[in-house]
Amino acid sequence: MISVLRRLALPALLMTVLAGCGLTGPDTYELDEKNIEVDVGEKFTLSVSVDTAMGEWWYLTVPEPDPDVVRNADKREKIEADDAAVGSGSGTDSFDFKAVGPGTTKIRLIQCPRGACAGGGDAGGPVTPSPVPSGSPTPQEKYRATIHTYTVTVRKP
Repeated sequence: MISVLRRLALPALLMTVLAGCGLTGPDTYELDEKNIEVDVGEKFTLSVSVDTAMGEWWYLTVPEPDPDVVRNADKREKIEADDAAVGSGSGTDSFDFKAVGPGTTKIRLIQCPRGACAGGGDAGGPVTPSPVPSGSPTPQEKYRATIHTYTVTVRKP
């Protein structure tokens, strides 16, 4: 019985030590996790699925989060090419942030299907939904830009 407890306790102890050392990496939040609570100094990641075959891309958009509460650290893309179709694939966009001060702020990510956004990328400036010319039919839902808002509360340690 003692042998079994030792085998169970050692992995649990190791995970606790690794988490305390920050070796397990930042917490990652998916698209359905819109309310985030972190401590000052903590790093975290927003992770969203991307379908490059549909011309879809994600960007941080305006208004940007309060820089006294969180700072944007990096954006990473992991795309897996579809060998059956040239130029297509899917993957994940990851937006990394660091909590720098107590408070609450909003982080807005914009999901941009092909042609649905203006600015940003190589053009520079903030990415915003493209205007629809007056008299034009309203684009189908799957071709419209969508803004996803996360509320981040940073606590004092």
